[in-house]
Formats: sequence, C-alpha cells, structure tokens
Amino acid sequence: MKVAVLDLGSNTTKLLVAEVNDQAAPQMIAEESRACRLTEGGGESIRFPEKSIERILGILAELVKIARMHKAEVMKAVATEAFRKSENTRELIDLVQDSLGLSISVLSGSEEAGAIAAGLLTDPLISGLDDFHAIDIGGGSMEIIAVQKRKVTALESLPLGASVISERFCSDVNSRWTDSACRDAKNFVADLLHSVASSMLSAPCSSLVGSGGTLVFLRAILSGEAGVETKDKGSIAFSDSKALFERISQMTLDQRVSSYSSLPSSRADIFPGGLLVLNEVMSYFQKADILHSYHNLRHGIAMKLATELTKQPNSD
Repeated sequence: MKVAVLDLGSNTTKLLVAEVNDQAAPQMIAEESRACRLTEGGGESIRFPEKSIERILGILAELVKIARMHKAEVMKAVATEAFRKSENTRELIDLVQDSLGLSISVLSGSEEAGAIAAGLLTDPLISGLDDFHAIDIGGGSMEIIAVQKRKVTALESLPLGASVISERFCSDVNSRWTDSACRDAKNFVADLLHSVASSMLSAPCSSLVGSGGTLVFLRAILSGEAGVETKDKGSIAFSDSKALFERISQMTLDQRVSSYSSLPSSRADIFPGGLLVLNEVMSYFQKADILHSYHNLRHGIAMKLATELTKQPNSD
C-alpha cells in the first residue's frame, strides 16, 4: 500500500511517499522538502504570521498534489514543536482542513521522539547497532532517544532546536556570532543537558546516531570539502563539526551562502545554532563521531500507518 506522510516542521515542510507493509521498512517512492519558516522570534509566546500561513497553505496544496500524483492511498499530516507552542495553531489547522480536506495531528514531544526512533530503526545502515543513543535536531526542539537491544527505552524532547538557539543568542540573522553569544549558548545547552533528570542522559552511550536538517547539511558540506560522495560520509567526526562551527559562526549570512553551495539561504541563518547544539551533545556524551541517518520521523509515521492498516478488518 502506498502512503504519504507530510511533516510540518518549524523550518521545512516535507513529504514522504512510500510503499509499506507491516513486515518491512517503508520503501521510498518520492521525497519532497519545502523551506517554510513558520514562526519568527523566540520566547514562549509565538504566533504564525499571516505570511507564514499563506505560504504553508500553498506548500501543502503542492505536496498533496504530488502525493495524489503518486497514487497515495492514505495520507497523514503531522506537526511538531511550532504547532505545540503557537497561539494560533487551531486557526491554521482549521484553515488546512477547510481548504485542503487535510487533518493535521500535532504530536507531543514524546510522540515525536517515538516516531523518530521508529524511523531510525528502519535504516539498514544502522541495522548492526543493538544499543545506541539518537538525536534529532529540528528547528524548535531536539529529541533524544535511548535504544537497547533494538528497543526504545527512553525518550526526551528538549527546547534545543536550531531556530530556538539562533533566535535566542544571535537574533540578527545577517551577523556573525559574537564570542559572548557562542559562550552563552554553549553554557545554556550544556546546563540544560546536565539538568535533565533522566537516567538515559547519565547512561553510557555506546554509539550516537543523528538525524535532522543540521546533520543533512553538515554531511553535505563535509563531503564537498573532502571530495567524496555524500553517501560515503555517513560518519561525522566531532572534530570536523567543531571546526566547521568555528569557521561558519564567524561569517555573515551572505558569506555562509557564498562559501557553501550546499547550504541554502533558508537554512544558513540557523545552521550555526544547530551545529552548536550538535557539538554540545557530542561533548556531553563524549563521542568522537556521530552516524548520520536519513531515516526519520516520516519513516516512523509510515511504519505506524502500515501497522494500523494491517490491523483493520478486511471489508471484503
């Protein structure tokens, strides 16, 4: 059966069309990604601006059309941190329902982390890992997952997304990160990691796996610098990530875009913030490298749909 999963993140809206059954990992048919910064400014109180609402309606209409072109039989739309926090989430959900007939499910932090974990476990590249920790750095939040014997044992969702950190410590997107901003942001992330009352964060980390936009673009940049194919750069060294942050955080937005062709302008403003979070997590877990996976929340939702559909009684 073909399913379509739409993922409304804080920075991008993505589509996965996949063939699924309850016995195997989703087989990707098509993937699409559209830049769409849903919110502006930080803080606890946020709203979707009118221009963001108009933009997301247009993007969703386009992605729904693509899903139907691929003859998706089931369509599922999920939303994450921006929708959890925005004051006018219900307004946007109703607009999407009225204009497109598409229902949006707002995932809790634990539901999001659980779907990410399920998606990661479908990746054949990490099929040899029985025990590991995983992180997914989004725009509004970062999910941390502990896996033992291929089973999820603990989940955490923390407000450490690339957009959140960037807006809090370097709100002028066109500027370089100052020394004090870097220091304050690193201390903030480290303090939050150490303050979380979770046995997962104190347990030994045998391997670290990561997903999310920050790692996608980090992998692309490092592959280009090394002169290798992106597919051959699945393992990312802490030293390389740290060195890139030191370089790119001292560039203006225009310099980042002109220096790194694989870094789109729609992500270049928050990319240093995402790198900073990644580096602090690797430092916290004392890992010299992280394994990047392209499997993610959408794959996990697709797996859940497959399981639910096979449990439904046959109508024949």
